[in-house]
Amino acid sequence: MLSLKPKATLIWMLLLHALLAVPHASAMTVVLVPGLGMEGGLWRNVSERLKAEGIESRIVQLPFTSMKDDLAATRRVTETVEGPHVLVGHSYGGMLISQAAKEGATKALIYVAAFQPEEGESLAELNAKFPPVMSADPLIISEDGHFTLKQEVWMRDVANGLAAEEAAYWERAQAAANIGIFSETAEVAGWKQLPVWSVIATEDRTVSPDLQRFMSKRSDAQVVEVGGGHLLPLTHAAEITDVIVKAVDTLD
Repeated sequence: MLSLKPKATLIWMLLLHALLAVPHASAMTVVLVPGLGMEGGLWRNVSERLKAEGIESRIVQLPFTSMKDDLAATRRVTETVEGPHVLVGHSYGGMLISQAAKEGATKALIYVAAFQPEEGESLAELNAKFPPVMSADPLIISEDGHFTLKQEVWMRDVANGLAAEEAAYWERAQAAANIGIFSETAEVAGWKQLPVWSVIATEDRTVSPDLQRFMSKRSDAQVVEVGGGHLLPLTHAAEITDVIVKAVDTLD
């Protein structure tokens, strides 16, 4: 029988512990889609945490010129992913992942404080079901029909829970979006065919938590509630990553 000296035993135990601590490598790629007015940097902390867990991710950059164009941008990314993938959408990004699923390749949808539309539903229609706390007059609309949010609305109703300096940066970095996006309707409800997870922001002032719960019940999602505002990928990256990792572990 092999007998190890105390020093050798200690080294072996440390090596075994290190091996066991290495995150598993997943065959699943996670595609991360931001919401209106947000560039892909919204997902940076989540993406880096996924990398530490051995999970690759891709981040979509959206033009916000129309829902059709944003959907094309999302599909452009999924087309470059080899093998199976999971789509994760924040806010308006939920409208896109609901329609961007690729048959045979998309394995699940994860909604983060996000819209989960039925076929034929628009952002405007969903918000009317359960109006958010956000100011009733939140937009600055340009002559060419693109909008951003007023500074005070952004700071109070979108960035609640975010440090003031970081909230101010994201307010300055807003990407103007076409106002027509609010009335464009979903052509596909991908959550009817795929496993769904939903992270509900219980202090969300932009998308009503009650609307999030209504849509999550309708999609039969596995639900996690997080005590934060609308920008959960920034304020609660660890919790969002945990949901994604658990979903991937279920699917791998």
